[in-house]
Amino acid sequence: MENTSKIGMGFLEKLIAILFPVVLGTIGWFLPKLLELIKRIPVFSDSKVIELLNSFNPFWVSITLMFVGGVIGILLSLTIYSEALKMSVNNKEIMINKDDKEKRIRKSEVKEIFMEDNTVVITGNKSQELLSEKTDIKRNKIQEIFLYHHYPWSEQDPYVDEFALWTLEDNTFGEKINAILYERRNAIREGDKKKTKNLKTDLNELGIVVKDQNEDQYIRKVQD
Repeated sequence: MENTSKIGMGFLEKLIAILFPVVLGTIGWFLPKLLELIKRIPVFSDSKVIELLNSFNPFWVSITLMFVGGVIGILLSLTIYSEALKMSVNNKEIMINKDDKEKRIRKSEVKEIFMEDNTVVITGNKSQELLSEKTDIKRNKIQEIFLYHHYPWSEQDPYVDEFALWTLEDNTFGEKINAILYERRNAIREGDKKKTKNLKTDLNELGIVVKDQNEDQYIRKVQD
């Protein structure tokens, strides 16, 4: 059987996933007691919602709200698990599971692996990004696993000197790339992380690697 190392959820991700059902369930249980305090406030004393809840048995209201809170907490925990970066690494390939999607990277396709802050980056033979995802796992643990399976590890981004700040006046890579970078800058400013990430993937497919520093985008061209 192939010797495989697992990289899963970090401690903080696990802690939050465990606490969500407990915390929301507890809030649900104590919510009727909180409503008792709220209805003493003159502004809320005639609230139709409070009157409706008062018409039910307080014990069963607590049980119901605790159940609802627990279910919502479990759904949030499943979302955290889905969004967490999970990898299975062996001497031949890397299996990646993220956002309920699987991706396979063969060892022969990998040129370098490094970490920037809490982001794992895997580059391919043409310097393109095969993976760029955040993780809660400590850098030393990630490094140890990849080196154990004889993957090329770099202490920093080997292409750091090739990045240049993109500006609206920059026409180096043509109008199409500029249009995507402009759209992506707007997405960054609007806090649309999903769109920002998708446009980064589009740029990578077009031969442009981009990294962010606050709202600034730094870009480089992949090797031919």
